[in-house]
Amino acid sequence: MTTANVLRFSAKNGRSLEASQPQKDTLFALSDSRSIAWRIALDTISQLIELELLSTDSAPLHLAAYRTYLTDSSESLSILHFVFRLESELAEAQKRLATPASAPVWEIVKQILPPTQFYKAQPAIADACRQCGSVVLDAMVPATVTTASVNPNAGRILAAWIRSELLQIKGDERSPFCFHVTVPPQQWPAIARTHFGAEARCLLN
Repeated sequence: MTTANVLRFSAKNGRSLEASQPQKDTLFALSDSRSIAWRIALDTISQLIELELLSTDSAPLHLAAYRTYLTDSSESLSILHFVFRLESELAEAQKRLATPASAPVWEIVKQILPPTQFYKAQPAIADACRQCGSVVLDAMVPATVTTASVNPNAGRILAAWIRSELLQIKGDERSPFCFHVTVPPQQWPAIARTHFGAEARCLLN
């Protein structure tokens, strides 16, 4: 399956990129945590095109690279890492994406310890976060879940998936409020190691 099979370009200025709706065009199985990362990637690419931070011509190349990463790599990276290779460019894109997504930049994220018990109790959520380059910062209070990512745009789709997953597990129809914040690019490698590195994986097993 090629990237072109899972994308649909709208006629609106030829710039808007949308995920195809039919299930036959889904790259990863809907039950696979990689499908969450892929949906976030498609949505983010669409937003970047809308903001004129990315051309429609280059979008499929970035998505192809990200698809390979999702299939083969155990790292935790956002689609933005594949679009903006320079940290300065990524930081600028963050600023543009953060405003419409209402995802403020938090410099203190690196100081917050991972919610090990939550990850251990919810391994599917932990894996989905790792796949899409996000972390859970706080889930101590059942009514609220705070997530963070280099990608300000990741929060909406990730929140919907987390609510659905918790509903299936707990059977509690009260959806938690999900708050998403943005991680400064230079902090992400250390944060990813803390949440998903070898030592963290040992603690979760």
